[in-house]
Amino acid sequence: MMFFRSATTLAFFAAAVTHFVNADSESEEEKTLCFDYSKMEPISLDRGECTVRKFNKYTKDMFQEMKDLYPDQKCKGGVKNERMAMTGTTSEEDAEKVVEAMCRDQLAAAARDLPRINDWDIEDVDLQDFYDGIGFLNNETGNFKQEEQKFYDRGGYDKYNVISEDPRLNDHYPTTQRSYDAGMAVAAFYEESTRHYFGAPTNKLGEGCGSFTAMCCWHRDRQYFDQNGNCGPTDCANQEPGDNTDLCWTEDDGEVYPWPGSSTEGDLHCHGISWGEDDDSGYDINTMAKWNSLFYVSMYDHMYKRGYVGSITGDRNIAGSQPMCGCVEEMAPVARADCEQVTGSAEYTLAVGEDGMLVIEKVDDTFELEFESCEGYEFLDDFEPEDYQNDIEKEELKTSNNDLAGFVFKQYLEGKISKDQTDKVAETLIGYRNPDVNKNDKKREEACEEAFLEKFPGRLYEERLVSDIVGNSISA
Repeated sequence: MMFFRSATTLAFFAAAVTHFVNADSESEEEKTLCFDYSKMEPISLDRGECTVRKFNKYTKDMFQEMKDLYPDQKCKGGVKNERMAMTGTTSEEDAEKVVEAMCRDQLAAAARDLPRINDWDIEDVDLQDFYDGIGFLNNETGNFKQEEQKFYDRGGYDKYNVISEDPRLNDHYPTTQRSYDAGMAVAAFYEESTRHYFGAPTNKLGEGCGSFTAMCCWHRDRQYFDQNGNCGPTDCANQEPGDNTDLCWTEDDGEVYPWPGSSTEGDLHCHGISWGEDDDSGYDINTMAKWNSLFYVSMYDHMYKRGYVGSITGDRNIAGSQPMCGCVEEMAPVARADCEQVTGSAEYTLAVGEDGMLVIEKVDDTFELEFESCEGYEFLDDFEPEDYQNDIEKEELKTSNNDLAGFVFKQYLEGKISKDQTDKVAETLIGYRNPDVNKNDKKREEACEEAFLEKFPGRLYEERLVSDIVGNSISA
């Protein structure tokens, strides 16, 4: 591997190398470079490559190249010494910490440079209606996208008159032009969501959530052929999303309605986000991109890709009224929810300056936001933020990924949200302090009942009768 700008620089190195010799008389506190690396071509680091491992690899390659050029040069401490010298440290551990800090700072600098879009441009969509769980995107049935192969997998032209990637042409549940246009707009806006920070989609959400946590819960699947939910090409009426939670109870007009079992609630799906105090430091990308995360969860990943729509209380058999997506404190108690977080990545260059010090720099206009399942921890009683600072005590924690409660607990331990805010979350995510809800439906049911009896002592955790939209009494 050749790092030099050109072969003509070799003469320069022959003259300069003696200045960087790591003399045997050097004290343990001081490290000087054995070779001059400053005229080497900067090394390009791709996304995810600004790491200690890559630093160690490239400095090993650089050192070996110089050794090959100057075989008679003696270098006390070898490449380990070079790493300490170019980071201004006296131990390998400290050198690694410097590299990690430089990568972190450059990522933050790249994150700060990302532009912002305040108004969401989604074709003909009233965003407040959408997040309330009403409007045509929530009420209509039909695909936003599809592949021709899905038709052939299910009988081809023996079963379908039209086989096309255009969902407006389907035999059953053809997509309206309005839904199709909105779906195309969502797909296009997803590209913007990776290259811009978004403002709040509605004034209501823009007012903020006291819990710093928001959640969507769906009761309906409107799209087939996507391998999510129960909607099928010939039976998509009132079909359900993939089940990942239990509805514990709802409240309506002073009355409480428990929902044990699944006879009424059916399959429900909840997915949320959480963030910290707003700032523009660049270090908390998840907070800076919280509304991007909500867009991804609500409109792109769940509606456009899976077809999940409609508020839980949009089901006429479930009492109460809540938005499809809103602050967690607005939502009825559920056992658990999945979770999304936002990270970022950029490209970098690595070089050694004329002063012999390591230089890591972001490459302009390469930063992108990335959406991924949350990484958190199972709740551990009496484990506090100060315990989290202790690496030994931190080993007591168990990971809890793709779990909103686990991510909220991690946010608390990192000092991004307060104890009062976690208490607000725990009122809705009743499994916050009971990670067993992630194991199976039985554990969720037990947790719901326990929380209900604690809040409403003396009442039975049994389904109640509710009235349907025409006033007839039905069994819930």
